[in-house]
Amino acid sequence: MLNQNVLVTGSTGLIGRHVVTSLVQAGWSVHGCARSLRDPPKGDVRWHRANLLCADDRSRLLDAVRPCTIVHCAWETEHGAYWTSPQNLNWVGSSLALAREARERGAVRFVGVGSCAEYTWGGDKPSSAGQAPLESTTLYGIAKDATRRVLESYAGQSGLSFAWARVFMLYGAGEHPHRFVASLARALMRGESARMSSGRAIRDFLDARDVGAAIAAVVASPLTGAIDIGSGIPISLRQVGESLARLAGKRELLAVGALPDRGDAAMTVAADVTRLSCEVRFSPSIPLEQGLMDALNYWRMEASR
Repeated sequence: MLNQNVLVTGSTGLIGRHVVTSLVQAGWSVHGCARSLRDPPKGDVRWHRANLLCADDRSRLLDAVRPCTIVHCAWETEHGAYWTSPQNLNWVGSSLALAREARERGAVRFVGVGSCAEYTWGGDKPSSAGQAPLESTTLYGIAKDATRRVLESYAGQSGLSFAWARVFMLYGAGEHPHRFVASLARALMRGESARMSSGRAIRDFLDARDVGAAIAAVVASPLTGAIDIGSGIPISLRQVGESLARLAGKRELLAVGALPDRGDAAMTVAADVTRLSCEVRFSPSIPLEQGLMDALNYWRMEASR
């Protein structure tokens, strides 16, 4: 399918922009779509402004692009609000319509972007995605998994090749300043107290650039069904915080335990990267320390503006 039209929705977001970059580098003919085209990623990309929640916009976009493949990154992503936002319901309907209408226009592959929030994690018991059930308790997680289930069934009867990329804990330049890595890096670069919880929780972090590259590799592969997108290397939040403070040369600013632990947070959230490494044959290229240093440099530049 290489060099055929691929449409990336949400293509200016934290994930989408890196999917676009990776697909362009691999030689795909890429169309990017977003509601706003401020500061789009550079490269040989044809850009389209469209609100996918609007049926007319969606139809005009698909008629203009006639994609062979769709990478669906767009969703409700407002920090802190997306877990319970009613917009999740709108995105379920829009995503299903996008896949059906694209297939009716000749699309042959659809890769959706899901989330580790689709799983139910085992409280204080260590677990990985290979052990966790798909029984989310959040509207966001339920909406994502419901979309995946319906699309998987539709793909089976319509002949659409379908894959679902469940993204774990990504971080990187341009993420919301209140997300974990960004909040610490930003404070450190401002010379402020970098406040965090006890950091006992264990998570699976992957640089957003590698997330985009992994999803692009899934697009180019014959893989179908769900796949975890993560590093496969669980690490405690405290270790990440200590690494950031050390790399910044400001260990004295890291305030471990200054914030309370979340009572509803699982002890361990970790990806099962078996399919990613064995079937897609993808391995991350950005070590955690390099990614954290890049995050610090990003917030250093932001602090100097």
